[in-house]
Amino acid sequence: MSHQISKLEVGTPYTLFQGRNMLNQCGCILECHEQGELFFNIYIDDMTEKEKQSLRFDKIETRAIQENNYIYALLKFGDNLLFEIEFDPNLYKDNRVNNIKGNMVYIISIESNNNIIQTLRYVNIPQKLFSIWLNNWSEVLKIDGYSSKYKKWIDDLRNRYSPLKLWEYGTFSGYMGE
Repeated sequence: MSHQISKLEVGTPYTLFQGRNMLNQCGCILECHEQGELFFNIYIDDMTEKEKQSLRFDKIETRAIQENNYIYALLKFGDNLLFEIEFDPNLYKDNRVNNIKGNMVYIISIESNNNIIQTLRYVNIPQKLFSIWLNNWSEVLKIDGYSSKYKKWIDDLRNRYSPLKLWEYGTFSGYMGE
């Protein structure tokens, strides 16, 4: 574990991944650290105690929509928090996705009004989803123009369907932490 990761602490500013302006926004971003660790950075504005409890303790169901070389994953914490996950490994010019250390992920919830860490959780990604991702990521690194095509596919899904409808369409991929 890198020194940066070991310094993550609830109540402190989140500085691990720089360059994204998530001020007052909500969403989940899958990131791959240069050391090969995976992170779900969950940004919520005005995070409630109920949301914090859900992010720390609720069962996390995963689903995926796969079409050709495109994957769109969804996470649902308990019965109320639903997040969409897109990930394009081509955004990392150093090919760090080839160095992923395993199917464990840090889930970090961040208050998007001030960038302060609210909760930390470390769980495994279900093997089914993890295998789909790894197989896909190694293949799409070889495809010219993949990023723009993937972005177009994601935008099309989001324009045609609500997150709840996408959840219904997704294929069950397991529970995190089991």
